[in-house]
Amino acid sequence: MHMQRDNEGIRLPKLLGLAVAGATLLAGMVVLPATQASAANDDYGYKTEDDFIPGAMTSETPTLTVTKFLSLSGGLNPTGSANDLDQLKENHDLLPAKDILFNVQEVTHADGQSLADIKPGDSSTYKTLGTQYAGVTDGQGVISTWYEADTTAANLGKIANAKENGQPSETSTVKAFQPAKDGVGHYYILTENTDKSWAFASKNPNKLDSSKYTPAAPSFFGLPYATQALTGTKQTGYIYHLHLYPKNVNSTVFSKTVQNVYDSKGGVKSQRTAVAGDKIDYKLTQKIYADSAPATGDGKLDVTELAGNFADIKISDRMSTALKVDDNGFNVAVHYKDGTGNQVDTVLTKDTDYKLDNVKNPDRLVGTGKMFTTSDSNSNYYNFTFFSTAFAKTLRDSAKADIHVDVTYSATVTPDGDSTATNGVANDAASDYRENKGAPTSEHTNVLNAVFVFGSIKSKDKDYAALPGTVYRLIQDQDHPDSYLGTDGKFYTEAAADKAGVQLYKATANEQGVVAFAGLPIFGPAASAQAEGSDVKTVQDVHWVLEETSTPSGWRKPISPFTEVTYSNVKGQTEDQLAQTYGTNGAIEPAYGSLNFGQFNVTPAEHNTKQDPLKYNNVDVQKYLMHYEEGAADAPLSLPLTGGRGIVLLLVVGALLMGGALYARSRRNNAARA
Repeated sequence: MHMQRDNEGIRLPKLLGLAVAGATLLAGMVVLPATQASAANDDYGYKTEDDFIPGAMTSETPTLTVTKFLSLSGGLNPTGSANDLDQLKENHDLLPAKDILFNVQEVTHADGQSLADIKPGDSSTYKTLGTQYAGVTDGQGVISTWYEADTTAANLGKIANAKENGQPSETSTVKAFQPAKDGVGHYYILTENTDKSWAFASKNPNKLDSSKYTPAAPSFFGLPYATQALTGTKQTGYIYHLHLYPKNVNSTVFSKTVQNVYDSKGGVKSQRTAVAGDKIDYKLTQKIYADSAPATGDGKLDVTELAGNFADIKISDRMSTALKVDDNGFNVAVHYKDGTGNQVDTVLTKDTDYKLDNVKNPDRLVGTGKMFTTSDSNSNYYNFTFFSTAFAKTLRDSAKADIHVDVTYSATVTPDGDSTATNGVANDAASDYRENKGAPTSEHTNVLNAVFVFGSIKSKDKDYAALPGTVYRLIQDQDHPDSYLGTDGKFYTEAAADKAGVQLYKATANEQGVVAFAGLPIFGPAASAQAEGSDVKTVQDVHWVLEETSTPSGWRKPISPFTEVTYSNVKGQTEDQLAQTYGTNGAIEPAYGSLNFGQFNVTPAEHNTKQDPLKYNNVDVQKYLMHYEEGAADAPLSLPLTGGRGIVLLLVVGALLMGGALYARSRRNNAARA
């Protein structure tokens, strides 16, 4: 499952959450003399940030960090160490989970029982102590700061005085969670609070699909965390900075994930940010069940129900103009275990085992209707239908475990904008299958990228209707209207760009009138003092100008370019900082207050009196650029009165023409008097 922002890629990991009883961990330990310095990774197998100290418990302050990933794939057993993150990141199906609320509560055993009897999911086995605390995952899926929880009935478990999105208010004075440092073991239960998570809130424009989500099981742990060294003599001791990775279970049948993002030189990016010229690896996965007693009509596709004739599964992948499938195309394979337990991996052959077409928004496989609720003629559609009758029989005879059908491919980020208006460098996928009883299962995926969005509309007498087909570019300034922004962040004329082998950014209004530039090159090297010996990139101080370069017949093109497009709202932030704020699949938008459409501006309020609000990434568009019909009596002259050289040239030409006319008239008058 891939749920995230617009149901973007959420896959809930089968990562084992830490749920180890503290008393059990303490049992049988040989206590060695304490040392006061935390151990390095090389010494005991832990990372320095784990703060592992061998020997007896000290009075050092313990710390708790929770990291939440979403994925279909199973993970490795966590050790409570930051080492786990390195291993987990090797699983490319993982995605950090943003805006998930967790609660932490200190507990002790119930009367007449011991710590070993505590079951975190059974409140009868423990008693709560002290204050309950709450934390919300950031865009990296991390909670490192915990706050006092709200105890009111309506908000029980949320951060006290939290903003609507679950994060603490800037003016909040709520108490931060501080584990005891008294040299005595304390025990806690970590609980996921799905009901109060902003990720699932109805007001969240990019809420996660709760139908595809099962909360993590509660975890019981001690702080400090009793354990032993991973290497060497296996000395016992305590981790004072405990890292937890809560576990999820999901039963989705279809998913889409970003596997890797590569820069223009072919290097794998450490952070999933994208600009035009980058390449992205994708994977589509369809699950087929191998239940021992499948039920007909249960909405699940089982191996025994495969009938062939290319009518078992349909997968449709819709790619906006911001993406182009690489020339090597798609790789399709199935994976399962046979009757002897052997793993079978079979590469499928197009037209023999499956079919592929490019029909725009195709019909469903079952029932009536289309694969997508909205259509986009500018996007590319790739539609797979499975299986041939022969291969369906092979699977029925051979597969004795769940089957996974994987479609993998690479796509290049283009400078042609986001025709679907759903996150920038994004695309949508949908699955329909024999036995499906509801709507097609939809997925959405994106990577962190800079976008610029506005509405291209008609005049008031046309009720501000959409004006699709208008084309826009970003230029350097008004003195260089033919010098366009290229994929390398520099500016070129069309001829110069062809010679340099550089593509130019542009965006075209879609059927709804939404114009969306995507994958813009706002990132550059950090200041030399910060970036010495590193590849850290920050948002640069860009100042671009918008120009309309093509207008549909019958409508006037504004002559003057519009200023300015700038990302001053996030200037200087690193890619990691942006990921923490926006999530790893977020769309970074500019400071729209700096952009002025002048006489062609229509406010959202004015537009919304005549039309429904235009949406981008499920949020109302903030800027509207209005157009006049050719010959309209109220159309402005559209002279470039914005400080550029253009008006000066017009005035000079006008003065010369007037001067010539006066001179000619004077000559005629003199001749008449002679």
